[in-house]
Amino acid sequence: MKHELLAPAGSLDICKAVIHAGADAVYLGGSKYGARAFAQNFSESEVLEALDFAHLYGRRIMLTVNTLLKNREMGRELYEYLKPFYEHGLDAVIVQDYGVFQFVRKYFPELPVHASTQMSVANVQGARFLQKQGAARIVTARELSLPEIRRIYDETGVEIESFIHGALCYCYSGQCLMSSLFGGRSGNRGRCAQPCRLSYQVTDETGKVYHRKEKYPLSPKDLCAVELLPQLCEAGIYSFKIEGRMKSLEYASGVTGIYRKYLDLYETDPRSFHVEERDRKTLLQLGNRNGFTRGYYEMRNGRSMMTLTDSSHSSGNAKEAYRPAEPGKITLNGRAVLREGEAMRLTLWKTAGGNHGPEPGEMSAVTVTGQTVQAAQSRPLMEEDVRSRLSKTGDTPFELSDLTLELGEGCFVPVGQLNGLRRSGLEKMEEQLLAAHRRELPPGRPEFSDAQDAGGRRGENALLDVWVSDAGQLKEVLRYSFVDMVSLNVSAQNQLLSAEQFAEFLEACRDQIHKAGKQAAFCLPQVFRQDSSGFYSREVCRKLLASFDRIWVRSYDELGFALDDLGMAPERIGLDERLYVFSGEAKAAFGKSGLSWTTASPELNQKELAHLENGTAEFCVYGLAPLMVSAQCVYKNYDGCRKQQPEGSRLYLTDRYFKKFFIKRNCRDCYNVIYNSQPLYLIHQAEAVQRLGFGAHRICFVTEGRAEIERILLDYQKGFRQGKRLEPPAGRDSFTTGHFRRGVD
Repeated sequence: MKHELLAPAGSLDICKAVIHAGADAVYLGGSKYGARAFAQNFSESEVLEALDFAHLYGRRIMLTVNTLLKNREMGRELYEYLKPFYEHGLDAVIVQDYGVFQFVRKYFPELPVHASTQMSVANVQGARFLQKQGAARIVTARELSLPEIRRIYDETGVEIESFIHGALCYCYSGQCLMSSLFGGRSGNRGRCAQPCRLSYQVTDETGKVYHRKEKYPLSPKDLCAVELLPQLCEAGIYSFKIEGRMKSLEYASGVTGIYRKYLDLYETDPRSFHVEERDRKTLLQLGNRNGFTRGYYEMRNGRSMMTLTDSSHSSGNAKEAYRPAEPGKITLNGRAVLREGEAMRLTLWKTAGGNHGPEPGEMSAVTVTGQTVQAAQSRPLMEEDVRSRLSKTGDTPFELSDLTLELGEGCFVPVGQLNGLRRSGLEKMEEQLLAAHRRELPPGRPEFSDAQDAGGRRGENALLDVWVSDAGQLKEVLRYSFVDMVSLNVSAQNQLLSAEQFAEFLEACRDQIHKAGKQAAFCLPQVFRQDSSGFYSREVCRKLLASFDRIWVRSYDELGFALDDLGMAPERIGLDERLYVFSGEAKAAFGKSGLSWTTASPELNQKELAHLENGTAEFCVYGLAPLMVSAQCVYKNYDGCRKQQPEGSRLYLTDRYFKKFFIKRNCRDCYNVIYNSQPLYLIHQAEAVQRLGFGAHRICFVTEGRAEIERILLDYQKGFRQGKRLEPPAGRDSFTTGHFRRGVD
């Protein structure tokens, strides 16, 4: 199978350079909606020029529209942004937002949609769900192993794109709120401030510091998978992606050239595949972060993947290591006929089958004519002069390889007319090559409503859903009659139980909830990879999950699992906040599949939430926010794997301001969750929250004990059920209101 090498470009010059270096395709960002808002990015005219340049060379351009879009950015604004690119022949669009996904499918039906790595697809179920919705390609989560990728390919046949070189995020892409909640710069909006590269100490509850000199526990090394190309190809990956839209021309082009060399070597002679030491050194010189890692392809996690002592990126020798690729030319053949009394004629063709003249069906050919050839009055045309004039292609992308010349005797044509014939032929050839990529939209333009009214309000009747993390919290919460639903967020508490034991535990919890007259919900884990799917697919788990009033899903993998594997009715599935609903378009897109119950995004502010229909949405008014979900394990990296030790000290990250962030481990599904240092508290904003008309409010308990649970629930009763005005908790540093007031850009 011929594979695709996909290179990044942060500017038009870089785009051209990586194409000359051997990229089959280039991904770039326009002036809006890209996940690298601080990159130079492309103006509209530059995107159009990049499209023409790539298409002339037989390459492709993918546009990143991989941020979450707000209501005001959807509709007419998104349509007008994409329209010129679509008509000009854009090859694909990379998206994260499900609303954007379905918008593109509806209004630009011939434009392939690629599911971004920020959609965190980590299993067959997620890939299959998005494939059914029309995804032409899945960009896999960077945390997947080779067998996991192979299984996705084998069971879906979907086109797969995976990263092979460049920076790695600590968090599953698209699941990170750390930059957003720290300083208002949202990674989901392309403005990540990279707090993972800052220094932290790992401590326990007593203040003990682990590995005092290792202050960068969240900073992965850069990925370099050039030596794994054979295994990656055999895993079913079609497109190999180089990270680096904010990197230099030298970096992007240099890395592309080396991967081009070894991808070609594998495809032509796989048995002789071997990476030369000098090329390894060149990749290091072009840029690295405290060395390289092969990433997650061969290992689940580990210290060797992390920088630990230094998070800086080194590229001091990039210019010295860089060897620019020679700009290539598009080879044409031609035939010129100049006979006295006839219009001079030039035919050019670009063939797929060699230099044996144009054959029907295998070439692009154009013919242009010029002035009538005159009889020579003195000096007739010489063949060498004609050939020289017609073969000069200058700074055009073409070169004339073979020119057949039929020149009559005693002919004359002014030099300017010969030059004009050549220019006309090359221009017409370029037009024809590009015309094949042009598209047309139906006449007229769709109507988009500018209304942003959220519709009906019923916030006073909102039910209260309380999430609990263990049996002790459950027992305490069931004491309160005004709690309407209890959601069991208990996956991490039972990591060593068998499926039968876990089902027995959940059944007992469900029965307690129902006996107390409340609805019972279960929360699937934050990450749902192949091993998680296998666990929850066991018959004893499947039957029990089907007995809950609601199942909360947190990823496209879990959504596909709930719909297809469990066969659950869509109305019994709740979409947690990481299945982002940033706009009415996203809400409607999920709604078309019957998925009406959603969770408000924590990155939307009060005014933006007011522009959404919230009657079937849940809004969190209290809880520690999960900042990161990571395949890395701080416990394992700093204190040894605790899978066989369910008890033990809790670990924390302590930042330079001495704030402590609790790290929760889920050993059953093998991931960490890093929580904010302060809980979200909006109960004192009860009146403002109720005006937003949410169908449900959420209180989420993570580490809280009995006294804290009692305080929070009684506060909720006073503020939301009794209409009393509450003062905010004492101490500004004891809580946060999140983005309720400020929002993100």
